[in-house]
Amino acid sequence: MPGAGSGVDPLGPVFISYRSSDGADLAYKVARALRCAGAPVWHDQEDLPPGDTRTRLQEALARGLSGAVLVVTPEIEHSSVVRDVELPELLRLHTDPDFIFVVASTLERAGQPGRLDFDAPDRLLAQPPDTFKWLKQFPLFEPDSCEKVAERIVRRRMDSHRRLGEETLVIDLQTRSSPQAFTNQTALVVRTPPPKEGFRAPSPETWPPLRSFLAALPALVEASGAKRVLLRGGAHLSAAFALGAALPATGRAGPLAVEDQNQVVWEALETGAPAELTVDEKDLGSPRRPVAVLVDLVPTIPPTDAFGELLESRTTDYSASLRMRLAQPRRLVPEEIGATTAAIASLIRNFAGRHDTNEIHLFLRTPFPAAVLLGRLFNTLRVTLYELEGSVGRSQYLPAITVSSGLGGGPIVAIF
Repeated sequence: MPGAGSGVDPLGPVFISYRSSDGADLAYKVARALRCAGAPVWHDQEDLPPGDTRTRLQEALARGLSGAVLVVTPEIEHSSVVRDVELPELLRLHTDPDFIFVVASTLERAGQPGRLDFDAPDRLLAQPPDTFKWLKQFPLFEPDSCEKVAERIVRRRMDSHRRLGEETLVIDLQTRSSPQAFTNQTALVVRTPPPKEGFRAPSPETWPPLRSFLAALPALVEASGAKRVLLRGGAHLSAAFALGAALPATGRAGPLAVEDQNQVVWEALETGAPAELTVDEKDLGSPRRPVAVLVDLVPTIPPTDAFGELLESRTTDYSASLRMRLAQPRRLVPEEIGATTAAIASLIRNFAGRHDTNEIHLFLRTPFPAAVLLGRLFNTLRVTLYELEGSVGRSQYLPAITVSSGLGGGPIVAIF
């Protein structure tokens, strides 16, 4: 097994090494870019347990890392922790081919603004000449530098995944919870900023990095060598739908399964009959406008009719509305999810076609797996997804994103 005996875990977290006095903000940005791109992170601002700092750092370095980023700032030369504790161990781990070690530096060449000083890490950390010569160094003074660091590291994770011979690529996606939470031995661990305190809907900061990740996802799946993708986590339904759209059923990604919070796996296998649905259509009298569609697959009755209230407040925005609900108040079972999502997608596609539009405003009240698997089935349609905001009994739907797969550049084409 790659990394055996070296302390390297090819699918472990990435360690962020930096001087806090002038590098804390940059380290946070690097950590955030890594998490949004799919790499779990060990970052002392969130992950350092109580106790002696050096002891805890040594424990973190020894527990199995996949890589590290050294953030080089002018005051790093004053950090004995980086120089004496972290750096020797990181350089040792770097002798393992499964460990990726990169430098992200703010140091420019004297008299040459915009040119990276490649000798600065050796000089500031009192290392022998050319210690860092063979490491990839990224300039942190460019606008997308943190994203480039993350892109390189995540691509290397996929190379390691291929070498390990793993047939299933596991993606752990969270848009609701703490960004530092991760599961070891998970290939892609995606953590976006959670909702702002007191809010339910995704934070505006959620979408740009998630849009970039989903644009890269098909290539990451291919690079991983996986024959199957397994998604787990706790994402907003709009994000779940968008991830499904990034890996459409007509694409090359292969089978996609979804693990719910009870560790039950749902797959789009049409082996069972679809759940019985009640369908309510209404003509709203505004031709050549989008259609509004509510898909409700939850057995409980919502406290308010937020969908109906939105339609009443936007009387000229839609040509027609469609409501789909479970005919019986029961939970869906995995055996029927494939046939049910296929039937729902067909109903919506035909409904939009009858009203001469490919624009759908979609309101989801479904289990997490259903939202993901529905997202795979809307190729060529332009779907605007809504999220509930507000307290129970006083909530309203707000637009979140527009998704359109099959156009290139990723499925998220608009952010609200």
